[in-house]
Amino acid sequence: MCKTANHKKTDITLTTTHCSKAGPLTEKSTLTTDLAVIGIWILLSVIVYFFFQRLIKQKAIDKARFFVGYLVLSSLTVLILIGSHLISSDYYANLVTEVIGIALTVLIIDRVNHYLTDRNEKLHREISLRHCKTPIYSYCYMWFAIYEPNQTTRQTRLQSYQTLEHFYMSDDFYNSVCAFNFANLIAPTKTSAQYYAEKLDKTEESFQNILAKYASKLSLEDIQRLEFFGGGSYLYKVFRIMDFLRTVQVSTQINNNPVTPQRNLTHINNFTSVSKDNFQKHFKKLLALINDYNSVSSTNDQWTITSLNTLTTLAGPNANNYDW
Repeated sequence: MCKTANHKKTDITLTTTHCSKAGPLTEKSTLTTDLAVIGIWILLSVIVYFFFQRLIKQKAIDKARFFVGYLVLSSLTVLILIGSHLISSDYYANLVTEVIGIALTVLIIDRVNHYLTDRNEKLHREISLRHCKTPIYSYCYMWFAIYEPNQTTRQTRLQSYQTLEHFYMSDDFYNSVCAFNFANLIAPTKTSAQYYAEKLDKTEESFQNILAKYASKLSLEDIQRLEFFGGGSYLYKVFRIMDFLRTVQVSTQINNNPVTPQRNLTHINNFTSVSKDNFQKHFKKLLALINDYNSVSSTNDQWTITSLNTLTTLAGPNANNYDW
């Protein structure tokens, strides 16, 4: 009887000893796994940060919104995976509940804020595009006049085109601009080059004023478009690099004799050095701006080749529809 009891006692002791040796190994393995999860989370967070910072081409506020959302969700995931190993069970359930509540609150507030931001941005974009009505007309009319100086002939020639795209992308428009004589006098002391340069300056100023007023509320794409027509286009610089645009007096006295009559200097039309492809790239952006403007305007206010052409005479089939 005594021998049997001693044998059982020995077995219990051996079993207890075996379990006590396995405990530290299991805890060490779990701690290693937890540290690995934390390390991977930190490394992934750094990668995601640089990804949003350099590769995502959005506003800074959008980048911050996405990254904060990532941090909240990833932190919650890490807490669920390894939190029970590091936090006592008395606090773990409450902590997870609190974190989930905070995450939901942050996400809901973010979505509401995002909705309000998008709505306000859309509203300001529509307002800024409507303000582009006059500068678009001035810029288009300037090119119409360069295309054909005679108003009566211009109307006839423009009637052969159904849309602005057909007109601006045509060989006829490109060749007419390249053949235009910018040295022609439209006033005793002013050439066509100087006149259109002044018109271009006013158009640039109009776009810049719109940009200055709404830049903080527009998307990057809209800002770049307004900057383009506010003086950023290289085609604008063609006017500036032509010699006769850098002088007020474009005529000279023959043999420097003040008695002799003045004569116009001969000048080169530098638009002939602009390839047709680059020329059309400029007007594709103009067409995109006009399409955006038309998308937020009523039918009577939209710019088409017909409305731009008939408005120059203050007459036409839609004359009574204007807000006089």
